[in-house]
Amino acid sequence: LLYLLSCNIGEMLLMLVATLIGWPAPLVPVHLLWINLVTDGLPALALAMEPPEPDLMRRRPRRSNESMLSWSMGRVVLGQGVLLAIVGLLAFGFGYDHEGDLNEARTMTFCVVVYGELFRALAARSTVWTFWQLGPATNPYVFAAVAISALLQVSIIALPFARPIFEASNHTSLEWLVLVALALAPVTVIELVKLGRQFFQPTICRNARASGSDPDTTGR
Repeated sequence: LLYLLSCNIGEMLLMLVATLIGWPAPLVPVHLLWINLVTDGLPALALAMEPPEPDLMRRRPRRSNESMLSWSMGRVVLGQGVLLAIVGLLAFGFGYDHEGDLNEARTMTFCVVVYGELFRALAARSTVWTFWQLGPATNPYVFAAVAISALLQVSIIALPFARPIFEASNHTSLEWLVLVALALAPVTVIELVKLGRQFFQPTICRNARASGSDPDTTGR
């Protein structure tokens, strides 16, 4: 739920802010359709197969009258959506200033949003533990779903017959470097926030280790 909502909020904020500041639409309808297909499909299904988190039984239960989308989760959803919108706007600005080509700028934005959401799926497995603390082997479906979806996105740019369908263009080496850096930014921030919470709120880790379910010692 958190992953899907933050993806959609990020896309809406990207389009809204670009309109408010007078930019052309950074994404066209076919881009939005593809983004929803490739990021809300396999990765979301794979996340639904995630095993319970190690310290789940030591957390306080939810109040019976608490909404499924609590204020704390709402802040996380909004924050992650804002991160995605920011990197999307940076990608559009870079592509438009660097090439002066609207189609090139939209392609940059399109790819950054897709890869950014796919990378973020790896962090969406837990709100407490990082991807590497849980370990790739505990849910290989997520890794496989992200890899397959990323290859589908690469094929749009790499295959000449697919580019006109998605109004896409090929990237230079510099653009690929910028694209990957921007796409990795949201997941990096999210994982660093988790590590910061573990450092400043060590009870989270102590409780999990006391129960003998530390990810690092159980293969998670």
